[in-house]
Amino acid sequence: MTPTRKLMLQLSGIAIVLLMWEIAGRIMGENLLAAPSIVAVTYVELLLDGEMLIELLNSLRQMILGFGAACLVGMPLGALMGRSRLIDALVHPWISMIVVTSVAALVPIFMMLFGTGFEFRVAIVFVATIGYVVLTAYHGARGIDPKILDVARSFGTGRIDTYRKVILPALFPYLITGARLGLVHAIRAMVVAEMFVIVGYGGLIFQTGLDLSTAPILGYLVTIMVVSIGANVALQRVGDRVAPWYAARMAR
Repeated sequence: MTPTRKLMLQLSGIAIVLLMWEIAGRIMGENLLAAPSIVAVTYVELLLDGEMLIELLNSLRQMILGFGAACLVGMPLGALMGRSRLIDALVHPWISMIVVTSVAALVPIFMMLFGTGFEFRVAIVFVATIGYVVLTAYHGARGIDPKILDVARSFGTGRIDTYRKVILPALFPYLITGARLGLVHAIRAMVVAEMFVIVGYGGLIFQTGLDLSTAPILGYLVTIMVVSIGANVALQRVGDRVAPWYAARMAR
């Protein structure tokens, strides 16, 4: 399939869904499901008001801190788990429990530990993200072909150079993929945490959900979807630019 044909099919799919949404919205009414035409008008009003963008920027600032901390801790930890049976045995059960635990279930505990301010939201994002970053790096480290390491040793490459020139390039596609997975969960966790304490962008969504019209809340949801997709694509572009072999490796 050519890129042009693929793009046309994607645009056609979006147009069909929007048309069905418009018809359903007109039938059900604005109180149950606002039509896209109504959402678009309301969305322009939200942009002009400015509160949505201000709260979104403040929330993303805290999300980025939690996400960045999860990457800084999770990537080397996952690599260590993949290359060391001892570290794997000690840490893997805890990481698995973090991944399967709902973020919403952890919110009350984190509220007692950190309060409801800045630290609380950063901590929630960190916990929601780190499991996916660790496990992706872990599977990447375990999947490194031993023959590659044997070749490096045969040329007298030291441990540091082996790690820097062999292991890291081999792990890079997995690190980018882990970051992309973690970013999606980081944004979700940010919204969930803020809805509990009714602050920031999540607080806006919670309060708007009490309105009679569904148009504003749909506008907020569209914004967070666009931000998530944009950030994910940006990380993919980083991977393609920094390591040209990223796309080829992930296409396998």
